[in-house]
Amino acid sequence: MLLSFEIPTKHLAEFIPLEDFQFGLAHLFLKKDYPGWEEYHKMYQGCLLDNSMYELGYPLPIEELMKAAALAKPRAIIAPDWMDEYGKTMEAAYELWRAKPQGASWSIGVVVQGKNYEERRKFFLMARTNKWSPICFPFRSPREETMKLLARAGEFHTNHWYHMLGLRDWIELSIPYPGLWSIDTSKPFKGYKITEQPCRGQGGIKMHDEMSFTARRVAGWNIAFMRQLAQYGERQRFYNMKGHKSCR
Repeated sequence: MLLSFEIPTKHLAEFIPLEDFQFGLAHLFLKKDYPGWEEYHKMYQGCLLDNSMYELGYPLPIEELMKAAALAKPRAIIAPDWMDEYGKTMEAAYELWRAKPQGASWSIGVVVQGKNYEERRKFFLMARTNKWSPICFPFRSPREETMKLLARAGEFHTNHWYHMLGLRDWIELSIPYPGLWSIDTSKPFKGYKITEQPCRGQGGIKMHDEMSFTARRVAGWNIAFMRQLAQYGERQRFYNMKGHKSCR
């Protein structure tokens, strides 16, 4: 499991070395009115560029994503998505594909959407057929059920990138499914040790505020603990590939 974090912008240099790759928010590339914006624009080059749906309450349109991409030079752009809306989200992915400049190296990422499992499965299979990458699963969805059923049907392939948007439960850090898996989360920066509180319901982070020394120490501890969980998942994946029974 590759880890990426939503880091308060005054502490980018301190915590970026502790993540595996950067998860960039498109709307922050279009702004210069927050503390740390210059560092953000510089240090998030080559990021996985998100459409900012969760932060803004709506996804940035394709035109704005293209402007952000010109600044971020991302490895992938997550197409606009709408909760439970299969058709609208699918069309946005094709619109992003049509808007992709000739010679651009980034891939098209998509968020699996649908009103039920059959729609989500159909979306997933279409994304895989089109080689969209990464295929993302949003936390505001029954993704545990969706992923479990897809895994049971053998739909996850070892050569594909899958990304979880946000963290619903600590066990998600150690899932044993085939493929390259990654996740983005702000959990380490919420001011408490993640072993002492439930995963959900702890509120958001103050993206542009300065963290106290204690909060920074707690964040470092949280990241170390998350890495332990992620390494456990890698061991389970190895055992499954070798034909052993998972310990979960």
